[in-house]
Amino acid sequence: MSLPTQQRLNQHLVRWDSEIKEFDAAITAYGARKADLEYRRAVVMETAKADNEKLSQAAAERRADADSEAHQLHREFRAAESSVEAKKARLRWCGAVADALRSEVATERAERQLYADHGGDA
Repeated sequence: MSLPTQQRLNQHLVRWDSEIKEFDAAITAYGARKADLEYRRAVVMETAKADNEKLSQAAAERRADADSEAHQLHREFRAAESSVEAKKARLRWCGAVADALRSEVATERAERQLYADHGGDA
C-alpha cells in the first residue's frame, strides 16, 4: 500500500533538505579547490619570475600549466565543479518532484472538499 500523498511530500521535502545541505558542502569544496589551484599557479608564476625577471607573463603561465602539483589541483577543481553541477541538476529534479506532489496534494484536498460539500453524492 502506498503512502498518502501528503506523507510522501513531507518525506520528499526532508530528502530535498538533505540534498541542499550536500550542495552547500559541495560549493564549499569547490571554492577551496579553486583557491588552492589559483594559489599554486600564483606561487609557480611568481617563483619563475623571481628566477628570471625578464620572463614574460605567458611563459610564467606555461610553467604554471606544466607544474605537476598545479595539474593535480586542476583535476581536483574540475571534479569539484562537476559535483556541483550534478548536485544542481539533482536540486532541480527535487523541485520538480515537490511541485508535482504539492499539486497532487491540492487536488486530493479539493476532491475531499467537493465530496464533503455534496455529502458524498458527487
